[in-house]
Formats: sequence, C-alpha cells, structure tokens
Amino acid sequence: QEILSIIHSGLPKAELAEKLSDYHEKDLADALEALTPAERQSLYSILGVDTVAEIFTYLDDAEPYLKELPSHEAAKVISNMDSDDAVDALEDLNDTDKNEIVNKLDKDSVEDVKMLLSYDEDEIGSRMTTNYISIKNDMTIRQAMSELVKQAGENDNISTLYVVDKNSAFAGAIDLKDLIIARENDPLSGIIRRSYPYVLAHEKVEDCIDRIAEYEEDSLPVLTEDGRIAGILT
Repeated sequence: QEILSIIHSGLPKAELAEKLSDYHEKDLADALEALTPAERQSLYSILGVDTVAEIFTYLDDAEPYLKELPSHEAAKVISNMDSDDAVDALEDLNDTDKNEIVNKLDKDSVEDVKMLLSYDEDEIGSRMTTNYISIKNDMTIRQAMSELVKQAGENDNISTLYVVDKNSAFAGAIDLKDLIIARENDPLSGIIRRSYPYVLAHEKVEDCIDRIAEYEEDSLPVLTEDGRIAGILT
C-alpha cells in the first residue's frame, strides 16, 4: 500500500523513481499486480530497464507483463536479467512471442539464453546461470584479484571463483576469502581447490540433485562433456 500510494501521488518522475528505489524489487513486483496496464507502462519508463529487469525476476508469471511491452523493449528487459532468470521469464511465453524476443536480445544475452534453452527441462544444464567469475590458473594472486574486480561489474556471484587451465578446461575453485588473505605476489596454485565437485550439463536433475545438496556449497560448476564450464548452479 505504501508503494501504491507513492505511485499514485503525482510526484515528479525523478522524485518518484528516487522514493521507489528505497523498496525491494520483490515488493515492487507485488505492487505491479494492483496497477493498470497504462500505469505499469508509465512506471517502466520511470524506473528504467535495469530496475525493471530486477523486478521481473520476482514475477511468478512474467507473460502478461512482457506482453504489455513492445518486443524490442521486452528484449531490453530480458537482456538485463541473469541468464537463468531470463530463461525462466521466456518460458512463460508461447513459442512465437519467445522467439520474437530472443531474436532481439543483445549479442551476449542471446548466446547465453539460446545455450540454456538448448537443454531439456529435465537436464541440470537448464537450471544453471552464466553469472560467475572465471580466472586462469597461471595467474598470481594480484592478477586474479584484478580480474575479479573487472568481472564483478557483470557477474555478482563472487563468493567462489572458478579456475580454468590454458585449454579453458575446469581446473578447480577458490574461496573468495582465501584470495583476499593471500599474499599478492604468491602463485594462485597454492589456494586452488582442485578436487572441487561438479555436475555435467546433460545429467538429469533427478539423478544429481541429492549429490548437489550433499556438498552444501554456495555454488557448483556445470561442465560440458569436454570439461569446460558451461555455467554454475547457485
């Protein structure tokens, strides 16, 4: 009710956006249901694509809201969502609407989304995200920290960093805490957990879900058959 009162208050757009920024995106998503389509259209333009993408992540069914947007605007929203959330939202649409939006996604997003959509729903690859940090195993601690900072702008799953070798194959994982407390000129090899657990992208969910739970890690890598990281499970 607070959110709805603010939206209906007639405040200037900039002030309205600032006040709404104090609320969690889940609460803003709940408020969408009480607005008219015209009110939502106005709200989307006021909040901006990044915020709308965060809000859409919390919708139980994104279809009616995506269909209120022109396909190019819907594509902008989907492009700003994490790949797994984007796929969840797209799966709510019929094939025609889904394909129209997918064809208008930005280059990075369309590659990730098409890759996730290529897995069957019962395969663990369909549940992963491409939001993760990847670093090379021949770096120093200092170089790895610099790479973390560079990638963190686009990927916010940073508690575990995934390591790859010169052939881009999975080579282990590093806890962020271990990276932070290590000496900056030391080689990275001393803190890599080389026996870190993983699952394969085409494994059936029912076959590996118990194993995933048993490891109790914040995230696990999902590997292709040739040992490369396709994404992670969080």
